[in-house]
Amino acid sequence: MGTDEVFSATAELTAPKSEKAQLQRISRTLVQQAAAETAHEHPSEHNTERINSIDVREENWNPDEVYQRALTKVEGEIQDQLLNSFLHSNTSENETVDVHKFIEYLRLRGLSPLIDPRFRDFIKAVSSKPDGRYSYSNIKQNIPTPEFKSIVLNNPHVLAAIKGDFVVEDFQSLVSNVDEIFEECKPERGGQVTTYIPSLALYSPDTWAMAICTVDGQMHDCGCSDDMVTMQSVTKPLFYGVCLDELGEEVVHSLVGKEPSGHGFNKISLGRNNIPHNPLINTGAISLASLYKAGQPMSARFSAAMSKYQEMVKGFPGGIHFNNAVYLSELGKGHRNYAIGYYLKSKGCLGDDVDLKETMELYFQMCSVETSIKTAAVMAGTLANGGRNVFTGDQVLTEKTTLQVLSIMFSCGMYDYSGEWSFNVGLPAKSGVSGLITIVIPDRMGIALWSPPLDSYGNSVRGVQFAQKFVQRFSEGHNQNVLHPFSNKRHSPNQSLPWTWTRSYSTVQQGSKQRDNFKQGVGNCFRRQSSSVLFRNAVRAARFLPK
Repeated sequence: MGTDEVFSATAELTAPKSEKAQLQRISRTLVQQAAAETAHEHPSEHNTERINSIDVREENWNPDEVYQRALTKVEGEIQDQLLNSFLHSNTSENETVDVHKFIEYLRLRGLSPLIDPRFRDFIKAVSSKPDGRYSYSNIKQNIPTPEFKSIVLNNPHVLAAIKGDFVVEDFQSLVSNVDEIFEECKPERGGQVTTYIPSLALYSPDTWAMAICTVDGQMHDCGCSDDMVTMQSVTKPLFYGVCLDELGEEVVHSLVGKEPSGHGFNKISLGRNNIPHNPLINTGAISLASLYKAGQPMSARFSAAMSKYQEMVKGFPGGIHFNNAVYLSELGKGHRNYAIGYYLKSKGCLGDDVDLKETMELYFQMCSVETSIKTAAVMAGTLANGGRNVFTGDQVLTEKTTLQVLSIMFSCGMYDYSGEWSFNVGLPAKSGVSGLITIVIPDRMGIALWSPPLDSYGNSVRGVQFAQKFVQRFSEGHNQNVLHPFSNKRHSPNQSLPWTWTRSYSTVQQGSKQRDNFKQGVGNCFRRQSSSVLFRNAVRAARFLPK
C-alpha cells in the first residue's frame, strides 16, 4: 500500500490520457510564445499585425513554418516541466526521492532495471557500491531530489519510463488480462505429448508457461517460464532469417518456395518448380541446412547460427543453449527426416557436392537449440522490433529480412493449420512439436507459450487456445491498441486484425519496386516513436485546445 500511495499521483500523470493532456497543456503556452518569437525572426512570412497574437489553434496556422525553431525552444522546457511534475509528486518532506520505491515503480511497468543493460548507468549511479555487484541491497534508500533529477536526465530509458513513452502504455492492464487468459486455459486437457522423439516424450502434459516481451523491453511471465524447452521447428523462421542475411533472397528462394504446403510438416513432397513449398516445413529447412556456410567445418556452421541466436537475446540473462540429449534422440530416431533428405537428394534439390550426413546433423542441431520461455519471448520481441534486439538496440536481422520472416510465419508458421490460424488469430507465429509457440505482434511484443500436449496438426492445444482468447479480448474496446500495431498509425482500429495485417503487408509488397519496402505498410510498425515525435504530436495537438 505504501508504494501505491507514494506513486498515486505519478500513476495519474503517466496514464495515457493524463500524460497526453499534460503535454498538451504545457505545450500550448510554450508553443504560442515560441511561434511568436519565430515569427519575429521571419517577419516577411507573417502579418506583422498578428505577431503578438498568434493563435496555435487556428487551422491556418502552419506548423511547418515554425515547427523546427519552436520545437527547439520548447522541447527541453516541456521535458523539464514533466520531470519536475513527476518529482514533485514523489519527493518527501526532506527533499529526497525513495529510490527503492522508484525501482518498484519501474517493475510495475514491466521493467527489470537490475538486469536490463539499458539501466546499467542508472543503477550504478544510485548504488552504494558502484563498482560492486548490482543488487537491490546495494541500492541507496534515498537520494536528494536535485541529484536524482540529474541522474534521470542522463538516462533516457529511465526518462522514457517516467514519461510513459511506450507502445504498450497501460502495462498493468495487459498483465491482468493475460493472467486471466492464462488461468482460463490451464484446465485444458486435450492433446497428446509427442512420442516420436524420445526425449520430448518425457515432458509433463501439465506443463504450462507464458511470457511476453514488448519492443520496449517490458516483460511479464506466468507458470514455469524459467524451465528449458527445445525449440524444434520454432527455430526454423530464425534460421531462415539468418540464411537470408547470409546468402540473399535470390539464392535462398532458388531452393525453397514461399507458399503454404497444405500438408503435414514432415510430408515427403515438393511444391511448384520441384522445390520445397516453404522454409518452415522439414523439406525446406533441410534444404536451407545444406546451403548455410556450405564447405565450412560442422562446428563453424553450428557456432555461426548459434551466435546469431545469441545476438537476438543479448542483454537478457539465460541465453540460448544446446540440448545434446534431444539431439541424440533426433539423430537416432529421425528416420522420416533422413527419408526426406534422400528424397531431396534424388529430386536434385540438394547439390551433388552436398554431404547429406552433415546436412542432417546441422538440421537436428538447429532443432535441439534450447531456451527458456522468457528467452523465447525476447527472441519474438526482437522480430516484433524489426530485427533489432530490444535490450541492446543491435540490428541482428535486417529490416527487410525481418519482414520476409514475418510474412512466411503469417502464412506458413502453424503447419497445415496455418490458414485457420491466419483467419482466426491473424498474427505471425511458429509452433514446434515440443509444444512451444512464439507469436509476433509487430511493433508491440513477442509472446512465447509452452504446453507439450499437441493437437492433430502438431500445435500446442493450450497455446492455440490462449492465442484465440488473447486476440478476442484485445480486439475489442479500449484494449485494441495493445493488439493492433496499425490502429493508431495507418488504419482504422475497427478493422479486423487479419485484414489489418494482410492489408498492410500487401501495401509493402505492391510498392516494393517503387519505394523503400520499410517506409510503407508494415514497415512503419518497426519505427519506434522517438521523444521528439511524441513532443511534435503534442505541440500540434495543442492547436485544438480551448484557450
